Amino acid sequence: MKTKKVTLDLETILPLCINTWRKFRKEGGPSDHLQTREFRGVVEAIQLLHSGLHEDKSLVGKDYFEKPELLGAYLLYNWVISYQQGMSLIAELPNPPKRVLDLCSGSISFGLAAMRHGASELYALDRNEQALMLGAEICGKLGYPVNIRKADCLRPTLPVEGHFDLIIIGHALDELFPTTQKDWKNKQQFFLKSLLNRLTPDGYLLLVENSFSEANKRILEIREQLIQLGAPVQAPCVWKGECPALQTPNSPCYAQREYEKPNLLKQIQRAAEINLSSLKMTYIIFKSPQAAWPQLPETPLFRIISPPVESHHGKSYYLCGTEGKKKINSRMKVHPKESRAFDFLKRGELISINHAVDTRNGLEIVEGTEIKVEAACGKPIPELFTRAE
Repeated sequence: MKTKKVTLDLETILPLCINTWRKFRKEGGPSDHLQTREFRGVVEAIQLLHSGLHEDKSLVGKDYFEKPELLGAYLLYNWVISYQQGMSLIAELPNPPKRVLDLCSGSISFGLAAMRHGASELYALDRNEQALMLGAEICGKLGYPVNIRKADCLRPTLPVEGHFDLIIIGHALDELFPTTQKDWKNKQQFFLKSLLNRLTPDGYLLLVENSFSEANKRILEIREQLIQLGAPVQAPCVWKGECPALQTPNSPCYAQREYEKPNLLKQIQRAAEINLSSLKMTYIIFKSPQAAWPQLPETPLFRIISPPVESHHGKSYYLCGTEGKKKINSRMKVHPKESRAFDFLKRGELISINHAVDTRNGLEIVEGTEIKVEAACGKPIPELFTRAE
């Protein structure tokens, strides 16, 4: 299992984004901040992007990167957010991927995350060549060569050969398969099945979307479809049965991670009235159908799928794990060493629970209950056997 720690290095990368943006605009200026006029233009463009992709959806399915102001704004804000998502999620793979395909990659934020995690060969495909070139320039200046291809990612034959250890689709499913399109679910399933066939026996398919209810439900439904096609799940699920979140109305299941906020991001969020205190995203990592489900320890394992819930009965969390969906509750004012981790649990962590009392409403922490964090957010699950290349 990999042990090397990889840092975000935003203090190096963000100035590169600003310099690349300025070169794209054919203008000069400071590399560590935006001038007032520039800043206002970026904020306006980010607001247009947010509205067009998540509210009125007027930009969904369109090549909005053709508009220089939208591409530039994306590079200075959305790119930085997606890069941090990629850094966190790709860290959950048990071993670094070698050959990576970043589909609908835009400016290659997820692809760069894969390279920083140890990938040696990256192919980035997108229909907008300018976006690819800007991303490749950033990667190149950081010492990571990228093979870029302008391509329609929906074409049956992609302009790349061979199989991949990791295929990434980040924030693109809604644009590839709009819900207004006839027979979109079947087309989406056929497309994803074709990608599974391009994985190496130890390869992974990473899908990332936002945490909004429509995107969240899409990913959970894809989970059901691809499991039926024989694709095991690497993360975040350790439950192998039907998704409990789909069985209960208004029961989303998404990830929530801490992230770094350089000053530029803080300023943009304040001006654009964006409230993003944490990285929220829906994701799933599938293994190749040629692989087996991860081999886990026999102890009950659960993913924390909610923030803490306070009530007169004490503090509780919702869980989803090897024994299905549960709720864990504690009325203890002070926890002993064995269960002290309960006071510090975070959404997304994988925990083991032993010697809890099984009640009608879930699990109750009592004296003797043992709780241990088995995988922190952004860390691989504790497999019994992990192939080390």
